[in-house]
Amino acid sequence: MDVGYYYQILDIGILYEKGGKRGNKWKIGERKRLGEEILFWMSLLEFIFAEENGFECSNKLFKELEILCKKYKFPNYQRVLEKKEELISNNYTFKRNKKEEANICSLMRTLFLEMQKNLYIYKNKVEVYHILTILHNLPKAMHGKNILNENSNLVSYNDALLYTKEIMDEKRKNEYARYFI
Repeated sequence: MDVGYYYQILDIGILYEKGGKRGNKWKIGERKRLGEEILFWMSLLEFIFAEENGFECSNKLFKELEILCKKYKFPNYQRVLEKKEELISNNYTFKRNKKEEANICSLMRTLFLEMQKNLYIYKNKVEVYHILTILHNLPKAMHGKNILNENSNLVSYNDALLYTKEIMDEKRKNEYARYFI
């Protein structure tokens, strides 16, 4: 399966969660659900790396996604499961800039780890959702036409990084400066 689809799934998940914030306090089970979804997003990055090295991961992806959807009933991922066969058999390929892709993937991974820290250690809901806002354009730069969400806008690598940087506070800009060179 083309790795562009993995980025589209990541895009769908981040956008859905970013828009789902209700209040500033955690509801029962909300942290656990979001924590499991963050782990799923991190596994998507691992699947992308494996796919690029010749290992087919679509079966693992859909198995994890089915388990996650069965447990939490994520409506945003249902359209992915409905298009499973189309995604696996499609010959679509998006030409990516490997250097830019590696930089953005590394930034996403680091932000996911920061989200986990804010989720489990600091239990800071406002900060977790701020990080989701910071993240939300990064996957859009990593795929072409989005067949899973036709209303999705494409973003260039530079625009995604610029937007990400603009949303960060000064402390984060300094901490993550190596990604914006």
